[in-house]
This record gives sequence, C-alpha cells and structure tokens, in this order.
Amino acid sequence: MNTGKGILIAFFFMLAAAAQAQQKPTPPVVSGTGSGIGSGIGQGVGSGVGPGTGQGRGMGQEADASFYRLDFVIREMDGEKPIDTRHYSLWVQSGVFQNMTAGSEVPYPAAVFSTTGSGPTKSINYRSVGVSIECTISTKEGDDSPRLVLTLNISDALPPEKGTDSPAFRKVTLNARAMLNLGKSTMIGSVEDPGSRHRFLVDVTATKLK
Repeated sequence: MNTGKGILIAFFFMLAAAAQAQQKPTPPVVSGTGSGIGSGIGQGVGSGVGPGTGQGRGMGQEADASFYRLDFVIREMDGEKPIDTRHYSLWVQSGVFQNMTAGSEVPYPAAVFSTTGSGPTKSINYRSVGVSIECTISTKEGDDSPRLVLTLNISDALPPEKGTDSPAFRKVTLNARAMLNLGKSTMIGSVEDPGSRHRFLVDVTATKLK
C-alpha cells in the first residue's frame, strides 16, 4: 500500500516539472538591417543575433575639394566691331558660392522739394555701377568637366542726354548654367542692350589648380 502511494507522489512531481518546463520562455533570436549617415555621405547594412547586439559595415564618399581659376572675358560689341573688353579672374572651390564686384559710385543730381515753400533744392545721390559676378562650380568624381552656375550683372553710367544733367544708367543681367572644358574658352552667353543695341559676349576659361 505504501509502495502505491510512493508511485502516485512521484507521478505528481513529474507532471509538475513538465508543466514548469513548458512555461519557461525560449530566448529570442533577432536579426535585422539598418542604414546610417556618418561624417560623409554613406550607407551601411548590418545584421545581429541576440537582443541589442549586432555588427555593421558602411562606405562613405568624401566631398570634392577641388580648386579652380575662372577667367572671365566680357566683350562689348557694336555689330561685329569690339568696342570694349574686360578681364576678370576668380579663384573658386567646388561646391562653394563665390562672388566678385568691381565698380564705382557715380554721382547724379536729384531734386528735393523743400517744406518751407522756397522751391526745390538740389542734392547729390550716388549709384553703384560696374560688374558683379556670382558663381558656383560643381564637379563629379572622375569627370573633368566642371558645371558652372553663373549670375552676371553689368551696369554703366552713360553721358547725360541733351537738355538734362543726369546720366543715363544701363544694366544687363545674364543667368546661365554651362559645362566647362578645362583649359578651353567656353562662351556662356550673349546679351543685347536694348538702348544702344550693343551686345555683350561672355566667355569663361576654367583651369584646375593643384
């Protein structure tokens, strides 16, 4: 009789151990992919096993830090005859906005009405004239043809017209995008002044600096 009770007790202990084993969680296995951005431009792919652990590998591409000298030639044409030629040089870094201004302040009279009723009085105002160049050079790895984005403003003070003592001001603007050939002159654009019918031809030569 005691032997039968011992067998029943042992059987109950076995059932309890089996139930506890079924409730014990199994450690998870985790794997995944990810992407990241570091100090340059790059992408990474990684995989890991276990909670919160992993290994990754990435590749980056450094920004191009090339330097160039841009030589600008601006020709003013009357028909086929050149009447003025201007030369400007600008040292630029790829991907960086650059600008240059060369000119002067031109005085011109302006009438100012007095509040005392004594009639208008004359004063002198000033206006900036000259050449303004704004540009950006961009390059691609393995490509020897830099891309140029250019804004060019040309302004002048013309002699006063008959019967006036104020000069006439002229301004032309050129916005252009072009691909340059290193060491060769490239025509960027042609602008015609509607007042004088003169044309402005703009050429640029890019030289890569070491």
